[in-house]
Amino acid sequence: MYNINIETKETLTKALLAYYQTLSDGDLTTLAALMTKDSYITLLTALGFKRSFKDPEFRELLKTSSNSDAALSIVEAVLSDDLKQEKQQHRIELLSFEPKGRDRITVNYQEDGHLKKVYFAKHNEQWHIDYNAGRKTA
Repeated sequence: MYNINIETKETLTKALLAYYQTLSDGDLTTLAALMTKDSYITLLTALGFKRSFKDPEFRELLKTSSNSDAALSIVEAVLSDDLKQEKQQHRIELLSFEPKGRDRITVNYQEDGHLKKVYFAKHNEQWHIDYNAGRKTA
């Protein structure tokens, strides 16, 4: 079993808290820096899901946002405005850190009293939220 040093725990804690703060602020530029590209696109898709049902033009932009920088910019601007209007605040309480190898860690926490997990992976010597890091590897 791998040990997680205090510096890494602090880094992951700051990243998790920044994740929620940037969502609340609608700061998708900072959010993108906290996540892997695939995880970021997955998050944008989830955030835009409701809007895509009401707006067919937005739905098409959302579908092409992973391959088109122009579409991605528009999607980010629309979702950023939506998030700023919602301005949700969450109470986050960290519970534990689980090493999943040298370069993967699961952080268990509570969001407003609900148990949650977030997966981190180390890419180019930096920790990023990586939804795929929670998957089992062969």
